[in-house]
Amino acid sequence: MLFCAALASALAAPRDSAEQAKIDRLLQTVRDSGATFIRNGKEYDAGRAVSHLKQKLFFAGGRVRTASEFVRSVASHSEASGRPYLLRLPGGEVRPLRDWLLEKLAAIEKPPASTPKPSRTPGSP
Repeated sequence: MLFCAALASALAAPRDSAEQAKIDRLLQTVRDSGATFIRNGKEYDAGRAVSHLKQKLFFAGGRVRTASEFVRSVASHSEASGRPYLLRLPGGEVRPLRDWLLEKLAAIEKPPASTPKPSRTPGSP
């Protein structure tokens, strides 16, 4: 009964659609990376990593309101062991998933470069 109440409470507060879109982009980036996900010493393909992270996000519910919170609390470490999640990139480099995702999030949140407007010279229309 207590579990159901907690689950209902967590699901009752949906996250902002812009933040959910960022989370979705991060998950798609993991899926498209071709990297190997390492959780508690076991290796999984990127699709399996995304499934795992989506499941954790579902159970986190309303506790995760931003993409940054998703990375720091859901996608950074194993709840069971406390060990960090790792990512082995196609070139062989192994990185903490948290750091990699924070870099990807920074790129997503970076404002688009503005195009400079041509300067007007006196007497021009």
